[in-house]
Amino acid sequence: MDLKAPSLKPKAFSITRIDLLVYAALAAIVVFAVAIRLLPLQWGVYLDEFDPYIQYKGAQYIVENGFNAWYTWFDPTRWAPWGASQFEQGLLGTPFTGAAAYMFLTSLGMNVSLLDVCAFFPVFAGAIIAVLAFFLGKQLVNRGIGLLTAFVFAVDPTSIQRTALGFFDTESTGMMGMFIALIFFVKSLKSRTIPYAIISGLGMAYMALCWRAFLYPINFIALFVVVMVLMGKWSRRLTTSFTIIASITLFAIIVTPSYGIGTAISAYTVGPIVAVLVCLLRSFTEMIPDVAKRQRYTIGIVLGTLTVFGILTLTGVFGDITGKFLAIINPFSRAGIGYVTTVGEQFPAIWSHFFTTYHVLILLVPVGIIFALRRNRVEDLFVVLFVLTALYGGGSFVRLLILAAPAVAIVAGLALTNLMSRVGVVLRQQVDKKSRGALLSKYYGVFVIAVVMLAMVPVAYDNLSNANRPAMIVSASTGAAVEIPDWIEALAWMHANLPEDTIVASWWDYGYWINVMANLSVVDDNSTWNSTQIQKVAEAFLNNESVSVEIFKTMNASYVVVYEPFQLIYNNPPLALPITSLKGDFEKSEAMMVWIGYNASDYISYVSLGSGYSWPLPAGPKAANTTLYQLLFYPYITGYKTLLNVTITPPTMYTPVFISSNGWVMVYRIL
Repeated sequence: MDLKAPSLKPKAFSITRIDLLVYAALAAIVVFAVAIRLLPLQWGVYLDEFDPYIQYKGAQYIVENGFNAWYTWFDPTRWAPWGASQFEQGLLGTPFTGAAAYMFLTSLGMNVSLLDVCAFFPVFAGAIIAVLAFFLGKQLVNRGIGLLTAFVFAVDPTSIQRTALGFFDTESTGMMGMFIALIFFVKSLKSRTIPYAIISGLGMAYMALCWRAFLYPINFIALFVVVMVLMGKWSRRLTTSFTIIASITLFAIIVTPSYGIGTAISAYTVGPIVAVLVCLLRSFTEMIPDVAKRQRYTIGIVLGTLTVFGILTLTGVFGDITGKFLAIINPFSRAGIGYVTTVGEQFPAIWSHFFTTYHVLILLVPVGIIFALRRNRVEDLFVVLFVLTALYGGGSFVRLLILAAPAVAIVAGLALTNLMSRVGVVLRQQVDKKSRGALLSKYYGVFVIAVVMLAMVPVAYDNLSNANRPAMIVSASTGAAVEIPDWIEALAWMHANLPEDTIVASWWDYGYWINVMANLSVVDDNSTWNSTQIQKVAEAFLNNESVSVEIFKTMNASYVVVYEPFQLIYNNPPLALPITSLKGDFEKSEAMMVWIGYNASDYISYVSLGSGYSWPLPAGPKAANTTLYQLLFYPYITGYKTLLNVTITPPTMYTPVFISSNGWVMVYRIL
């Protein structure tokens, strides 16, 4: 009898050639993703777009005052003269992440600035998300689909924009949380339910602290849970996992000042509450021995619960769904929500958006859905619901196309996998044993390469070209791949020449830039939370000087900033036309009219330029004495009158104190 103790030596770690190829490909994809996102570096290190500036300001406040200071932060420089409670309006996740990353790097002795950390963090996040996209695809289908998912995320234009150098905003942090939540939720349904569910819940909670779009994944998973129960695929793992995830997420919402218990128990979170309740009620039906009878009771429980909570939601017991969230759920409601129709990132996506983004992959989505439904596994049903809900959200708001990228890649990859396997079967049936191997390797390899190249090369090429541009502030808010110094000049001049207690009025698009970069107080900004203040600014700009000065006086504003990209077409007298495709304040005056219900035909008319050409200009019956047009077109008033017979009255209650080198940004002092 052998009494020798069994060996406790762990098994030797082994890695196959396929493993090496897969992870080498993943590493190459990550490097490629980082390289794309660093393309703007050639123009310098700047924050991009607008929202990253307020996130940077939040991180700066935390670095200077500590994390606890966030919870009492009142900022008098925003929405002047009223000020703003930043801890109640803003989410803490992104600025906390930026501040923590900066403190960590400096503790290691690295000489970095907070601005550099915030500018480069999205690139780091993009690399991490690409890896997480691989593991999501791997968890739901296989490693091949994981690589395709990672690659699609690497070249997806929405993903590139939101994780490129300088885009330090909610997506670059929140998407990491979402992927962690989805990956570990799926894993929790297979093994180690409680540990994986806790990680998933923490990922979802982190996303909630960073980005209000967490409402999509938490409600998506809730929908998946309810569908599983209805289809007879309920399990104790499902109940345990989702209950843990929902509990952690709702707790994080309750203790976050900008959410609170009012959000945790609201129309926005009815989905996860119903899903938990359905799972708990379903668990009681396990006492019914007859399977068919148990399923009938289950269907009755689910439908009854959905009916009760549906009635309670529709009658307003949980409050109303409003604003952009209502526009996402019900696209037909957006016409009645003024500000939603005036913000570019909130426009609905059309078919061309999907096709130019995903090319052939979007055509493979229906095929992938059919294959998934035929297999009818839990992972397949998860994938189908994932892609349908993500495409619906992206169709409602173009900004949410970033959520659709992994879903499209996984479903399209599923379609490719099944189509290629069927080609292999056909070939095996049609050739004899002697020549089968050669033909299979030849045709199968050519088919795979052709399909992948057809699907991905146009996507990568187009999106690589679009990513090669500087930060918006460098290109004077045009998005062009060229340096245009007007906004940098104007902000530098204001920072150097205006007193720190100056209150500046402008359209809300430029509020963050003026507040953070010029270090001045602003009457409105990109958070657009005070619609009354925005309407007042619109009224000031679209009325005569007496009215506008009176309105700005109530806000204690002493300077006004206006912006319009002009193209000079005549020198003597000077005449310049607004470049309408670049959306300056003249074009945005139509959005101002939407905010306050004015008629565009009273202000803008098409004027003949000769040779059959006409141009939208401030030539409506009310345009001549409209404050905004007086300020914008002041340098060209003579040219418009003598050459185009368009009358614009010179301003008498505003005086220009700064005009940028191209004449695009003008600063006026209110007399």
